[in-house]
Amino acid sequence: MTAVDADATTDPPPRSASPIIDGLGRWPWYVLGATLLGLAALSVPESVQAGDAGEMATVMLEGGVPHPSGYPWMRVLGLPASGLVALGMEPARAAAWPCALAGVVAWLLLWPMLVRWTGRPPATFAIALLATASPVLLHVNDAEVWGLHLLASAVVLRVADRDPVRPWQLGLCFGLALSHHLSAALLLPVVVGAAWPRPFGWRRLGRVAAQGIGAGLAGLLPLATLALGSGGAWRWGDTQSLSGLARHVLRADYGVFELSLHQTDPLVLDQWTRVVDTVGTAMGAGLPTGPMVGAMVLGVVALAALRCPTTVRPGLWWGLWGSVLASTLAFPAAHNIDPTRPFGAWILERFDLLTLLLWTPLLAVATARLLARVPAGRLVPAALTVAAMVLVATQTARSFARGVPSTDDGVERYARDLLQTPAPGQRAVVIGTDDHRLFPIVFMQHVRGASPDTLYIDASLLSQPWYRAHLREHWPALPDVDKPVALIATMWRDPALRDTPIYLANVFSRPAMQLPILPQGLLWRVLPPHDRDVGPSQVLADHLATLARYGPLPNAGSWPSHPWTADLHAAYNEGTAQLVTALRDAGRELDARALLDTLGDRRPPSR
Repeated sequence: MTAVDADATTDPPPRSASPIIDGLGRWPWYVLGATLLGLAALSVPESVQAGDAGEMATVMLEGGVPHPSGYPWMRVLGLPASGLVALGMEPARAAAWPCALAGVVAWLLLWPMLVRWTGRPPATFAIALLATASPVLLHVNDAEVWGLHLLASAVVLRVADRDPVRPWQLGLCFGLALSHHLSAALLLPVVVGAAWPRPFGWRRLGRVAAQGIGAGLAGLLPLATLALGSGGAWRWGDTQSLSGLARHVLRADYGVFELSLHQTDPLVLDQWTRVVDTVGTAMGAGLPTGPMVGAMVLGVVALAALRCPTTVRPGLWWGLWGSVLASTLAFPAAHNIDPTRPFGAWILERFDLLTLLLWTPLLAVATARLLARVPAGRLVPAALTVAAMVLVATQTARSFARGVPSTDDGVERYARDLLQTPAPGQRAVVIGTDDHRLFPIVFMQHVRGASPDTLYIDASLLSQPWYRAHLREHWPALPDVDKPVALIATMWRDPALRDTPIYLANVFSRPAMQLPILPQGLLWRVLPPHDRDVGPSQVLADHLATLARYGPLPNAGSWPSHPWTADLHAAYNEGTAQLVTALRDAGRELDARALLDTLGDRRPPSR
């Protein structure tokens, strides 16, 4: 198999936009690597973050099994992370660094391939621009799966670009990528296109398919390791039986083809609009707005789709387009999370990281073809080089202005304060929902050792038998009840448990709305039937005593605008606002003012 088919349409030799960069050999690669490494160092957090970071960091450092599909390679990254903790690094930062480094290596791995496709300037520009986009800096430089996902995907692209391609190598790398994250299935068109025999023959196709499929199945074997060492600090599911392992890997707790436990039915057009906006904004460094974002994407498509570059095998090229369309249009159409809400958009943009990686070769090719039309001379190429640097700098500044993990300590502060809300030294139960509460608390308790007497229960997971068994490992006396409000009622009927303080982190259901609750700090204390004679003075005293345990709260301006952090920050004010309103309704204006005066600078502003 040759690198260029005899019948391929050739591009004109591209004229470089920067003869200086072309003459530097691999120096652009070194500069790119140093830049991305420096940005990672500025982005990795000291505090646990929202999303899945708390869960992943806990499993990396303390053992266990993450949520479906299991992410066995995150447990492998726990080895260097644990080494960094042993050297004295903060646990959240130690867990984030291996993930961030994997992301940096992914982009650097693409560079030699794109240089061969387009030349150094377009390759360097395309990678620098998309690798500094906000979703990349926000989600890769954290204890999450995305850095390693990008690395595994970049390896598949590099192996697919080899000439001649070896189907077993390509199948093995694809299987390994799939064993880390199931969305690597979007790379299947690349794999098929790169391995497709030319000239075609059924026997050759059979041999290629047998090698690729056999090696791909071997690449899935890391998923079987989830059955080993599954008794760590946190584990999701029961992976020690074959049926339980299959259920976990196939994401049966969510629904095999669903992304979330929460079911919505968003419009497909909204899903596509969000993805196109992410891609177009990244390629335009945030400068295009409105219809210009879509025009940016269409411009890249028009330039890149003219013909297959002579430096790329046609099968790989059109396979790449297939993966781009699958990740940009087909996959988002299957999402069951509302993209028009801030929470949904934040969750979904993490899946855009693979999409941005796949668009990078297309942006490089489009840039090279645009540069081929640049008039000869020195002034215009020099101006384009400066413009490219300005675009990358603008992209980076916008990404940091939006927020990176290192600027957000609000999630960990909330988890710490939640665990300090019950009076110290007594067993208490807190019930709430959503990952941005559960996983940081898992991290705080199992990694930082905070408040072991407080049992946090996720109301959404309580229906899962494995979760109830996990809770009873920490508190054997807890009743085996699969609904949160029914669990509370069962505890009240048990003489040994009836006086256990119970709190709600949020009012998560209609039955929960019927519970008698009072604000205490950032939680809501549930009043048991035998102890509801609580006067306003006692409520106020308990609330103020709890807030005093938290310490000073930051001003609203110091909390990043991420939706999860904003949601958690609002909890500090909700109870206080309700108490002030109740006191004023009761004609106790002086008490209301005294409450606000007592809080002083610690009082968070209204939402």
